[in-house]
Amino acid sequence: MNFKKILLGSAIAAASFGLYACGDDSSSPDTPVNPDNPGAQIIDQPKASSLSPIIFDNLKITPMSNGAGGMRGSLSGMVKLDPDFLNPEVPYTAEAVTMIDSVDFAVGKVVNGQSFEEGKITINLDGVVFPAERVPFSQKFFEFSELSGCGDFKLYVFVYSSTKETDLETSNYVSIDSIAFTRSEQECQAPIVESSSSAAVVCTPVTANELSLSNSMGTSQSAVNFETGLADNPHISVRFANNSAFITPGTGVTIYEDQSQTTGLLPTKNPVCSEDFRKSNFQFEDELTSGVWLDVVTADGKMYPVMIKKAMFESATKGTVDIVYYK
Repeated sequence: MNFKKILLGSAIAAASFGLYACGDDSSSPDTPVNPDNPGAQIIDQPKASSLSPIIFDNLKITPMSNGAGGMRGSLSGMVKLDPDFLNPEVPYTAEAVTMIDSVDFAVGKVVNGQSFEEGKITINLDGVVFPAERVPFSQKFFEFSELSGCGDFKLYVFVYSSTKETDLETSNYVSIDSIAFTRSEQECQAPIVESSSSAAVVCTPVTANELSLSNSMGTSQSAVNFETGLADNPHISVRFANNSAFITPGTGVTIYEDQSQTTGLLPTKNPVCSEDFRKSNFQFEDELTSGVWLDVVTADGKMYPVMIKKAMFESATKGTVDIVYYK
């Protein structure tokens, strides 16, 4: 018996040493460090739950100009609830409600396979009200100037959600995904600043127009030509499926996310200029969500900025999309 106790005590001591060593890797000369930020710690991720009601839908980061001589990481894709999710651990009924409670981010510099935390990287989720059924990342971004250097990075997305029902235990979930991206070494070189004091300011005034696109009734307008405001020869049309709204471009039309406007906010300047809108480098292919800004480019190169004011649903296949467009 004493011999067994000695063995057990040795095993516990060895395990304790192993845990301490893992937590103190920063003191080992063989441990990688972030050369651009030597004091940075390896990202301490929350533990993902065994059950997850979350779908990470086509999350991407696209490097693009921020319009001020630098670069930013522009996000796309969406986090949303899995409509087929069931929690077998609690006897929930059809009255149970599963929602996304919050979303957090962390960015890590990748060195020898380890992700060293970059500190607080700002990704503004303006326009998203929690709890939510979906969180679109369109027109969300962070500035590369907030990063410690150049090279390979990962953006970690932590989604916290829950299932609640009266008189039953609340179930909480943690879901995690990551997106790899690269900041070009050229970004870290000293920029060449050119004077623009003599440059003329160009403004082509545009006017806001409001419209509802719907398939609720046979007489509803579900498509629009932005030049005429009518459904004939449409630039875009809307369709509804699975309690979601989608946009379909007309012949020769391409739809991009706008990279200059703030989600959910209309321009307040007067006049509003067509030069105030800048299309991104990638096309919009996600479902429509309230507040998103799009740039609709016609076959002849004319651009119509559009904000989705609100998407409403009467059923899984019927609804209305209120928009504001500029021409």
